[in-house]
Amino acid sequence: MNKTVTFMDGIKSAIPVSLGYISIGAAFGIVASAQGYSIWQVFFMSTFLYAGAAQFIIVAMMAVHTPISVMVLTIFLVNFRMFLQSLAATQIFPHQSLKSGMMMGTLITDESFGLLTLEHAKRATITPIWMHGVNVMSYLTWIASTVVVAALGNLIPNPEKYGIDYALVAMFIGLLALTLDSMVNHEKLPVVLTVVVSAVLLYFFAGIIVSSYVAVLIATIVGALIGAIMTNPENKRVGEGV
Repeated sequence: MNKTVTFMDGIKSAIPVSLGYISIGAAFGIVASAQGYSIWQVFFMSTFLYAGAAQFIIVAMMAVHTPISVMVLTIFLVNFRMFLQSLAATQIFPHQSLKSGMMMGTLITDESFGLLTLEHAKRATITPIWMHGVNVMSYLTWIASTVVVAALGNLIPNPEKYGIDYALVAMFIGLLALTLDSMVNHEKLPVVLTVVVSAVLLYFFAGIIVSSYVAVLIATIVGALIGAIMTNPENKRVGEGV
């Protein structure tokens, strides 16, 4: 009999992700502090925006006086993948309430979504409350790490010199590798190959007509839709009945 996972189980599962958030959150706190942002500005940005890449982009664009319209469009394009991740999460938890789905979509990140897909690929017993535990743990860790380091000031004036800014990327690559490995081990290699090849081809062909940013967006959306359709249990049952 499978054990019912709880909110605390989600918190425990998020510990490795949270450790990565501490380093990248510290890097953001250092960068923001060096650019003259106050502790409260860092707090509100981490609380209400809660997007590592977007927060770094905002600080960089503000430093060169980028127009607000350009900043808004850039942040929208960078964070659009969150819509796709939230859509994919609804495929895993199709029977959760609207309130639960909104909470999950609001706090989902690349890393928490990677952890979700990893556990789902391993056919682990996961529930919406487990995912909420993962999200809340990651959220609070991000806020605390950015604010605490911003409060300490310019202890590390050049975080790029020590590779601190690469922590989030490295963590995401690790989760992606584990997820792909689990998919391959559970006979999902055709799905992975189809999605990757489709996305790459779409990027190159769309890049001929539109800008590279729009091409990436198109390839991501279509690739995610193809993956969702191919892994939809209803489609599998229909195929098995033919």
